[in-house]
Amino acid sequence: MEVLSLPRRSRAEIAERILTSLEDQAESKAEAAWRALIRRRRAEIHSGKAKVRPAEGVMRDALRAIS
Repeated sequence: MEVLSLPRRSRAEIAERILTSLEDQAESKAEAAWRALIRRRRAEIHSGKAKVRPAEGVMRDALRAIS
């Protein structure tokens, strides 16, 4: 491969650009998954399938459970 004959700094810059492009794709997939989850949960709340509770009660119960 020709890229391997480039100076170390140039190879590092190319590698960084490649890794960044992969991270962008991974983040896009993660963001899409979060959006889908949010849409599903929102629909469950609006339909009454999911029950909501005030955050204060949830935190109180969580703290009680780990104490």
